[in-house]
Amino acid sequence: MARRRLSWSSALKPSILGLLALALLLMVRALDPVLLGDLRSLVFDTYQRLAPRPYQFAPVRVVDIDDRSLAAYGQWPWPRDLLAEVVGRLGDAGAAVVALDIILAEPDRTSPARIVDGWRADPRLAPLADLVEAEAGIPLPDNDATLATVITQVPTVTAFALTRVGSDAVPRLVAGLANAGSPPERYLESFPGAVVSLPALEAAAWGNGSVGIGGGGNELIRRVPMLQRLRDQIYPTLPMEALRVAQGASTLITRAADASGEIVIGDYGGLTALRNGAFDIPLTADGYLWLHYTGTVPERTIPAASVLDGTADLATLVGGNIVFIGSSAAGLSDLRATPINDFEPGVLIHAQAIEQILLGWFLERPDWATGAEILALLALGVLMIVLLPRVGALFGAVAGLLLVTAAAAGSWLAFSEARLLLDPVYAIIGGSAVYLVVSAAMHVRTEHERGFVRQAFTQYLSPALVGRLLEHPERLKLGGETRELTFLFSDIAGFTSFTERADPEVLVALLNEYLDGMCAIVMAHGGTIDKIVGDAVHAMFNAPVDQPDHADRAVDCALALDGFAEAFRARKAAEGLPFGLTRIGVNTGEVVVGNFGGSRRFDYTAHGDAINTTARIESVNKHLGTRVCVTGETKRVCRKAHRYRPVGALLLKGKAKPVKAFEPLDGGDQDETLLAGYRALYQAMAEGRDDAPVMAEALANSYPDDPLIALHARRLARGERGIEIVFDEK
Repeated sequence: MARRRLSWSSALKPSILGLLALALLLMVRALDPVLLGDLRSLVFDTYQRLAPRPYQFAPVRVVDIDDRSLAAYGQWPWPRDLLAEVVGRLGDAGAAVVALDIILAEPDRTSPARIVDGWRADPRLAPLADLVEAEAGIPLPDNDATLATVITQVPTVTAFALTRVGSDAVPRLVAGLANAGSPPERYLESFPGAVVSLPALEAAAWGNGSVGIGGGGNELIRRVPMLQRLRDQIYPTLPMEALRVAQGASTLITRAADASGEIVIGDYGGLTALRNGAFDIPLTADGYLWLHYTGTVPERTIPAASVLDGTADLATLVGGNIVFIGSSAAGLSDLRATPINDFEPGVLIHAQAIEQILLGWFLERPDWATGAEILALLALGVLMIVLLPRVGALFGAVAGLLLVTAAAAGSWLAFSEARLLLDPVYAIIGGSAVYLVVSAAMHVRTEHERGFVRQAFTQYLSPALVGRLLEHPERLKLGGETRELTFLFSDIAGFTSFTERADPEVLVALLNEYLDGMCAIVMAHGGTIDKIVGDAVHAMFNAPVDQPDHADRAVDCALALDGFAEAFRARKAAEGLPFGLTRIGVNTGEVVVGNFGGSRRFDYTAHGDAINTTARIESVNKHLGTRVCVTGETKRVCRKAHRYRPVGALLLKGKAKPVKAFEPLDGGDQDETLLAGYRALYQAMAEGRDDAPVMAEALANSYPDDPLIALHARRLARGERGIEIVFDEK
């Protein structure tokens, strides 16, 4: 009997711990924290990658203002008369509707009428404006008016965007709105402002829709809004308005969960559906449509250049189709991350939403899904609590694995066979957590290996990189990723000749002391030390950890390094050691960063042109007379208001385009009279004024110790003009 009581007592304690763990998990499920929501999204993303929507033809096309079209017809924005020609040709080909995924918020500056009006503001050009109008004999064309005329003739939907910055702009509302059940205002996020297309274009359009897709930063676009709210007014999004105009429908009808008399507590019910003409569209509670993406489908798109040059068979391709006009060009910044494509053009997301509606192909997360997931978690947790104390950890692990596999398989089958989004994450986590808690008395894990990694690598790598490796050991594998980094290179002037004269023991101690201070400053600013080459330090920011303020960190670090290096140089000079000054260059650009090398040895580093530019910028300090030089790209990315004085547009050796350079001025007392004089000189040089050489000579006489002023004075005295400085050597 004693042995029986001991066995029962041994089983009772893990069971209680398991029940406590299960109760905690149910509480967590009720709170639904962001982390578990992200895991749920990751599962659904994986399903989409494994089973993307099979492409079936639907009458939806995208006219793509792609890179080839921009190369053929000029950079964006195109003249509105050219855009009018695209819309007109689509209308002639029988497009059911043309939806402009473009916000035409500003008047076309290339309109002849607008150009001549601009001349009238200049007394010198006003007579020329009169002459041009007199010679023309007719009113000069207005490209916006031309586009508006075409829009009145072709069923066209214009676009606007809702913003989180308040404004007085109010988009034109064309669609009628009605509701069954609670009004949709209760469930839609309210935006305080909008950016709208020109009133003349909105007035001419057959419809007007929001281009809002949702998401922000690096968030994947898994669903898109069908309705959006500007303060107290509801608007359709661009896909909804295009579908409405294509059908000739007048009113959109929302349906809420309480439309059939159901009892709804608070706002829990939300929206359930939207009727657009002949189509019923299932919605999430907050008015979104889940997207099930196809892979890349070339036949869905038509290059805008092919529309303009007549090589596209428009009658076949767009007749009776809903046609979106948008861009996939990377420079136009309308690329979004989706579960199956890191760079999906926003216009194609709109098109895919319409395709799903036309095909009746919907992903849905039914209202009973949450309850089913909680029951699955409860059932799996109880089974693990009952089984583990009786069958042991090994057999319990096998049983638990089978149970969580069944939960995952059920979720996958629901997606692949019925297009239902059921989350297996909580059941899997619950079963695993209960297993770990109940079996913790027999299986205790230590932090020995993590402690070993930290102790071994902290001596060689930055703490940020060590922490990233501990969190993500898979980063030790070969491979890289493309991302924007800011680089900082430093070098000591004349160090090679100094090493030839210095005693080796003194040299090693001196260099170690200097590099120790430099590296400590880099790491204090969150930088990763990429390389130390002799006396040179190469550092990068925004890798391996994300640093949204990487440019500011690098500039602050450069100034701190400059302060340290100057103090170090002065201290060593007092000791009789002629230590050279430190030159620093900072640049920002997109590179490939990651682990590179062979299977036995690799290095976490970056590769790209931005690195070469950083090296050149550091090197040209010796020609400019500066100690710290920052490129215009870094200055542009900085979020803080650093003080700079412009150096010039540097045409570096081996570069086709000049690089704007600036000298940072933060962190020290500045002669404001000198800076004001220099800025006036720089403005004169930038404008190519004839008095620039005289200004430079006078400023150089007043400030003979300023090397940058002396440089420009010499350039101008040689007859050079402008701010471009050509370097024939590195």
